[in-house]
Amino acid sequence: MTPEPLATTELKDSQQAVAEISPVLSPQLPEGVAPQGYTKALLSALAAKLPLQLDLRLPLPSFRVQNLLSLEKGQVIESAWPHTEDLPLWSGGVHLVWTEFEVVDQKLAVRVTRLV
Repeated sequence: MTPEPLATTELKDSQQAVAEISPVLSPQLPEGVAPQGYTKALLSALAAKLPLQLDLRLPLPSFRVQNLLSLEKGQVIESAWPHTEDLPLWSGGVHLVWTEFEVVDQKLAVRVTRLV
C-alpha cells in the first residue's frame, strides 16, 4: 500500500513540526518542487541526518584490553578474518552490507561490495 502524497498545507505543517522538534533535522525544500510525492524525499532527508552507529565485527583471538590501551598510530593488528573475504557491516544488530577496506588519499575507506 503506497502512502498518499501530502497536500500543500499538510506538507508545510509537517515541515514546521519537524523544524520545531529539531532545526538540525529540518530539510531545506527545493524551490518550485510540487508537494505531490515529496513525502518520500522529505523522509529520506530526515533519515539521512539521523545519527547512526555502524559496527564492524572482526575476530581478534588474542586481543586484550591491554593491547587496546597500548595501541599507537600506524600500528597493524592481525585478525583471524581471511584477507580475501568481505567484512560484514552492522547497525543496531542488523547486518546491512558486506564491505572491504580501501586506502583513499591516505585515509581508510570502506567500500560496499554487496547488499544483504
